[in-house]
Amino acid sequence: MLKKSLLLVTTLASLSGAAWADNERWFEVEVYLFERQGSQLEETLASPGNRHTRQPIDMISPLFATDITGASLGLEGCNAQQWLETPEECDKQLQQAQVTHPSQIPATIGAPTPQYAPLGAGTVLLADSQSQFGAMIDTLKREAGHKSLLHMTWQQSMLPRHQAKPVRLYGGEDYSDRFNEDGYAVNAAPQLDNSDIPQFNFDLNFEEKQAEPIWALDGTLNIYLNHYLYVETALTLHRAGSKIQPQPEDETLVSQIPYLHNIYMTQNKRVKSDEIHYFDHPNMGMILQIRKMEQPGERPTEVSQPSVIPQN
Repeated sequence: MLKKSLLLVTTLASLSGAAWADNERWFEVEVYLFERQGSQLEETLASPGNRHTRQPIDMISPLFATDITGASLGLEGCNAQQWLETPEECDKQLQQAQVTHPSQIPATIGAPTPQYAPLGAGTVLLADSQSQFGAMIDTLKREAGHKSLLHMTWQQSMLPRHQAKPVRLYGGEDYSDRFNEDGYAVNAAPQLDNSDIPQFNFDLNFEEKQAEPIWALDGTLNIYLNHYLYVETALTLHRAGSKIQPQPEDETLVSQIPYLHNIYMTQNKRVKSDEIHYFDHPNMGMILQIRKMEQPGERPTEVSQPSVIPQN
């Protein structure tokens, strides 16, 4: 009796999973983000709470990030047995591996060739030729103060909010060679009296940690399905400027120092498929369209399926 019950539960679970796969709804997403240069700064002092805890899907890094692995450093790497016998040496090789990024990410991101989502795929980055915003973007670029930040198109399945994974969006200039994460210039240091300077042992061999990129645009876009389509933005625009700094010796005296401002766009909006939606902000803007598409299971089997970027 117990075996029959277990078999029944397993069968129902399998049918439920198959039904969900059959009912999975795929859409094509196109997004265009731009900055309004010259507009009055609309800075938020505190980081917004609309941040996603799930690991975002990153379709941009595989195109531009270079992994300097042990092979490129002349290292052979370690197998499982070597990790057991010489863990220190293996860990040393692992620490030498690093990832480099370009100083600028182009505004247009796309796969080198047209892509189509196969059954069971993750999010699929499409080629620029598969986008539809070209004429509209050309018109917007003629406006004064308009600067393109990011334009990309992809296909994804729409899931409920508790299952949906955000997509990471970033681009533009990397400010990490000029500014720290706190916004201050990398060469800016408080003036200290000699007695305030701690004494260090400079004979110690510290390895300099590579600074993480600080992109002009960085954040996530989360799209989920709950009877209707919903879009959540958690985007940060970094803009180089200045900040008033009181003088330590006399706070009535101030000076302008270089500073990297954080400008946040956090919105949650219900949208309709196939309509073009505009997300407004004093310093930036986003145009988004979620288009109905041919479902992967409906595509003829003779169509070749190119590689896709999996969900991690």
